[in-house]
Amino acid sequence: MPRLYNIKNKKRIRMIFPAKDFETCACENADLPPWTGELHGLSQALLSKTRKMKVFWWCVMVVCITCGTTTTVLVIVEYLQGPTATSTTIRLVNSLELPAVTICPKVPDAFNAIGLLADIQHAVPALARSEALNLVRFWIGGYGLENMDALSNFNSSYLNQLNEYYQIWSRGYDIDGFFHTMQSKYGYRCNELFHSCSLGGITHDCCNDIFKRKIMMRRGICYTLRRGVNQTEADDMGRLVLSMKAPPSITTQRSNYVQDQIIVYVTDNYDKILDFPRFYLYPNQWNRIRFTARYLELLKQEKVCTNEIAGKDTECIIRRWLLTNVVYPYNCTLSYLNISKIPISNVSIANDYYNAIQLVWTSSTVKETCIPGCKRWDNQISLQQTKALEPFKKYAFNLEISFNDLQYEYVKEVYTISVPGFMSQIGGQFGFFLGLSIITFIQMTLYAVHYCITLFYKKTSRYIRTISEIRSRAGRRNSVNSVVHGYTNASIDP
Repeated sequence: MPRLYNIKNKKRIRMIFPAKDFETCACENADLPPWTGELHGLSQALLSKTRKMKVFWWCVMVVCITCGTTTTVLVIVEYLQGPTATSTTIRLVNSLELPAVTICPKVPDAFNAIGLLADIQHAVPALARSEALNLVRFWIGGYGLENMDALSNFNSSYLNQLNEYYQIWSRGYDIDGFFHTMQSKYGYRCNELFHSCSLGGITHDCCNDIFKRKIMMRRGICYTLRRGVNQTEADDMGRLVLSMKAPPSITTQRSNYVQDQIIVYVTDNYDKILDFPRFYLYPNQWNRIRFTARYLELLKQEKVCTNEIAGKDTECIIRRWLLTNVVYPYNCTLSYLNISKIPISNVSIANDYYNAIQLVWTSSTVKETCIPGCKRWDNQISLQQTKALEPFKKYAFNLEISFNDLQYEYVKEVYTISVPGFMSQIGGQFGFFLGLSIITFIQMTLYAVHYCITLFYKKTSRYIRTISEIRSRAGRRNSVNSVVHGYTNASIDP
């Protein structure tokens, strides 16, 4: 409701009308796109009235665009390079599977001497015992097993003579079949190696519950821990205790024809066993191996790791050794490391035994790179050894194995930049320098598309209109010419 003022307080109010030269808002008058006000500095650069201010603001815009583009490119490059970080956690578990522990006699000649030599005497009756032992060395070395050091001292004529003896002895068998036949008849058995096995204080059958037979490169018949042998108590309470006998050694005279060393291999592969890392056990010695478990889960990278396999690429490492030492020099392979389409070597490879078999690792001629799996167990090993206070009874070698604790270190590699984080950083660069958001970018894109379409439409319309005008003029000209031509013809006719 309007208020009534006292007549005495009434004052004259003047209304000022805009002059004729009154200017409208500069933004509206310029008719700029709406996003120019959102892009910091652009409206000032477009609407500045003096040249100095225009130059200043355009310089500011160029610097900001350059900085924003540079930092954005750096963010993109960093994202493409995939920077990573590793997180480490300790995980407690109720049990841990023991790694693939493999037990081998140091010299691969653990045969029943009486039976094997009698078999040789039956095949080659005139052979003396010393020559029969040399034949055994020739056979074992030619099969691709090591520690037959005497072969390097034999001359070529004597090696050829041993080869003739071998051909008589193995008549009717191939190389692999003959080796397995002799092993089944005269080779050492599991119960000739293991005296007792206990896991967590409970006695187990070593041959049926704990270990299985395995042929290992350059070592022959060995025994590997079975899968699923788990430690369920910490350290000493859950340890695996092995008491082992000394198997025979038919060619080792220095130790009275028994094995004076046992070799222990620890790997993460239960099928293919590498001959490293290895540990040597001696008679009447206390040996304690402790593991610290660590599980690695890395990101797949070229020449770093692969998701195709789990653990180390054991097969690749063995293949490199075989190709370099046997396949390439002699164009054959070992029967227990068979490669398809390559003939199996005969025992005459013993003629070059030192270079072919005894050399530990020579694989420089093979260019293949053995890449481990991205997901693998890495067990840190510590070995304690000390002389026993008194000789062991009924066995010669001792080995105790366990994890320190029922836990493992979980190491996981992750990218430090995720897709949402990458988008956030991209937006942050232009947002910091120009105030540019995704909405502004969409507006700019739509404006550019609309401008291009409009320009194309105008150019096309102008071109079509020009063509139409030219055609119309040509049509009118042709009509005039036709009329003139008709009139001329009519005038000429009588």
